[in-house]
Amino acid sequence: MGRNRLAATIAIGVAAAASVVSVATIAFAAPDAAGKTGQFATWSAAQTAAGFRLMKPLKTYGLRKADEVSVARCEISKKKAAKRNVIGGYGLTYHHTLTLSQNNSNGPCAKAGQSTSLATYKVRGAKAYLTGLCGSAHFPACTSTKIILFLTWRKGGVYYQAQSFGEPRRVILGFARSLVGV
Repeated sequence: MGRNRLAATIAIGVAAAASVVSVATIAFAAPDAAGKTGQFATWSAAQTAAGFRLMKPLKTYGLRKADEVSVARCEISKKKAAKRNVIGGYGLTYHHTLTLSQNNSNGPCAKAGQSTSLATYKVRGAKAYLTGLCGSAHFPACTSTKIILFLTWRKGGVYYQAQSFGEPRRVILGFARSLVGV
């Protein structure tokens, strides 16, 4: 793959990943009256705002925390608007990133685009589904590490999504399996 095509593929992938959480981030424009949305310096402060038990990763594979932990309304439907979506990211460049999203709606808070099913695993006793933005004319082969991977699972009424870019499958799996309660 040529350098220009690879750069375009990365840009498309990053834009696609951003659109997955863009619906949730709209809620940051104006915090709700209860003050339960916003950006928080720590996972424990985000947990207090979100109102449900959060998990945080112990293994970030050398990637530093990218920003504050975000708490937003779950915006996929009016029924879920009272639920909270919490997002924390690691990695200071777009070449290597890990992100953890969790919400108390027991389902996704944003509609994801078409992705390719890659594998199933066990994460914290739950069946987890690995998918990727790969294998089409616009994305690299699914064997590449230069793809966006999503690992999703549900447990105890909470929906989790680990996301990576520029990392092998074992990293996103290790990231997800390293989660501990806040």
